[in-house]
Amino acid sequence: MPDTFYSISKEEIKIKSPIPFVNFKISPKSNIALANSPNRYDCNLSLFNIPLKDVALEIVRRQKATPCGIPFGVKIFTNGVMVINTAPVETKDGDVDTSEISSIKKGDVITEVNGVEINKNEDFLRIVQNSSGNPLDVKILRGNLKFETKITPVKPVNEDKFRVGFWVRDSSSGIGMITFFVNDKKFFAGLGHGIRDIDTDKLIPLSHGEIMKAVINGVIKPYGNDTGELRGNFVGDEPIGTIKSNDESGIYGVLNYNIESDFSPLDIALKQEVKTGPAKIISTVFGSTPRMYDINIDKVSLDKINPNKNLSFSVCDERLVEKTGGVVQGMSGSPIIQNNMIVGAITHVVSANPLRGYGIFSETMMNNLNFS
Repeated sequence: MPDTFYSISKEEIKIKSPIPFVNFKISPKSNIALANSPNRYDCNLSLFNIPLKDVALEIVRRQKATPCGIPFGVKIFTNGVMVINTAPVETKDGDVDTSEISSIKKGDVITEVNGVEINKNEDFLRIVQNSSGNPLDVKILRGNLKFETKITPVKPVNEDKFRVGFWVRDSSSGIGMITFFVNDKKFFAGLGHGIRDIDTDKLIPLSHGEIMKAVINGVIKPYGNDTGELRGNFVGDEPIGTIKSNDESGIYGVLNYNIESDFSPLDIALKQEVKTGPAKIISTVFGSTPRMYDINIDKVSLDKINPNKNLSFSVCDERLVEKTGGVVQGMSGSPIIQNNMIVGAITHVVSANPLRGYGIFSETMMNNLNFS
């Protein structure tokens, strides 16, 4: 269970448990808010009136956003260069593994060399080749860990340029769906999961990025254990927005202008308002016009450890099955609508079963629109 719940009032909250007809209850311990947080209350989470843990209840204003399901192209540039692979360098004196000597490994991000910020592959390559074989002072980012080390370039056999045996990457691109945007601020949220490097599966540390118009022009349907995929192209050269955050829960940013939507603004559901039962997704599986398709939310989990799989759903719309075979890559970020509220966004397809997928709470995505 999460440690914090959000509500538009401080009335008791009931949440379904796995036991039929039995509810968890969240009840404020008193009517007095915390001294340093006037809208936050200490509460008991209980089952059968037995307290299970202390949680916080934060009173919030009901938020609205415009659901999209519009395809967009993503261009993201790293804060540093990511090491996507390493290999020993064959020299006249034998193989030299600079990664082992320096403790640098696949997935690490090189942010600085000899006091110079590194943001492009060319920057790193130039410093290595001009090193004359002298040790280089390197700053490394590994997840939330920062450390410094040294790498000493070497000359490969039959080459006159210095190398370190690293393959690095400074950018990535792809296509997904805008989940929603907030009209008055032009903030947008998309994908429902972070952009990860294809080789290392590490979240790409963001230097800067932009989103572009896109059009879906084909579908590769799922086959066996292979998930399907929407195929699309970027449209035009002018970005429609700027990416401000690449987070585990999605990408977030600011639109350059108001984009058109066929849908009206809807309330963002609080996680305890999401129920099992009929729902709809909004997605674009051909062209650039989103459509609504029927799904059923099979399971709702408040698990805070894996927020990208808070919702489990099944596709029950034959139109979507006919067009795509079910949930496919490229549909990430498609908003999920229930009871005239945005309750979540598609994040993943269930392996080997394209008729089932996972989603993230829209509340989580809205709470991560925290930049100004």
